[in-house]
Amino acid sequence: MKKTVATSFAAVMLLSAGTAAAASFPEFQFNGDVKLHYRWNTEEGKDDTDGGKLWFRLNAASEVAKNLTFYTRLTTQHLSGDNVGADFDQKHYHDDHATSLDRIGLILKGKDFDYTLGRQDLFLGQGLLMDSTGYMGKNMGAIDGLTARGKTGVTNLTFVAGQAWMDGDEAKVYAVDASYSPAKDWKLGATVAGVTDRTAGDDSTHYGINAAYTAGKATYFGEYGKSDADSNNKGYALGASYDLDKKNSLLAAYSRVESNTDIIPEMTTYDNGGKGMYYGFAHKIDADTTLNLFYKDMKAISTNADYTSFRTTVTYKF
Repeated sequence: MKKTVATSFAAVMLLSAGTAAAASFPEFQFNGDVKLHYRWNTEEGKDDTDGGKLWFRLNAASEVAKNLTFYTRLTTQHLSGDNVGADFDQKHYHDDHATSLDRIGLILKGKDFDYTLGRQDLFLGQGLLMDSTGYMGKNMGAIDGLTARGKTGVTNLTFVAGQAWMDGDEAKVYAVDASYSPAKDWKLGATVAGVTDRTAGDDSTHYGINAAYTAGKATYFGEYGKSDADSNNKGYALGASYDLDKKNSLLAAYSRVESNTDIIPEMTTYDNGGKGMYYGFAHKIDADTTLNLFYKDMKAISTNADYTSFRTTVTYKF
């Protein structure tokens, strides 16, 4: 739910220089969310851990010229308990908190394509090969570069060229992501990505295909990905979601993602190096507030060690 407000700077200008000066200052649109989260983790051979997380994100956007929008994002996250589940690089910030102006750039709206230039999140396909949308800060999957999103005929296209940031594994990323609907309730997609100039590991090429089918209240989805690494180079995910009613929904999925599958290590919707089940339940408390319950029951592919995580999250969007 977007809210348009005058900035505090504009308010100062209004008081000191009159309404003309205030009117000349760009008007920003703000939206964002607040998350309250708690999780309990177990891992074979290690002590159990648990901890809370408070997450605040504020997006700001202003049209600086016709069809040209400036955007930025301020985000902060604070951990408690055992300081687990950080969505930021704890070596770059702190063990228990981080604050960052971590997304900034320009969006140009064209006739058939929109172009985003700057620091941004990246999500490809269904998230198996690349998903940095759940993280914050420069060092957790942000892309500095250009993306173009649009449609040609019946095909949705995304083109990506930029510098990907991940602690210990910065690289240049080039990608093409395509999807279309061959029939009612069906969606098919494919992704091709190249990674060069890595600071950790060799250059690589990644391929993915995905499909989704909706039948009534249920949606079935799946994705397969592979890279040209010599080993540990493939992964897949299969799952289904079901809307119980307008307020409640269920999710179940199985994934097996080897360590060299995703474009940037651990920037995947699923567990890099893990295999097992995910279960989720979402309840809409009201139009802006959602309760999510999540449980995963996994094994490490390399060691076959068991690990689990149970999580509760309340999200308020404004």
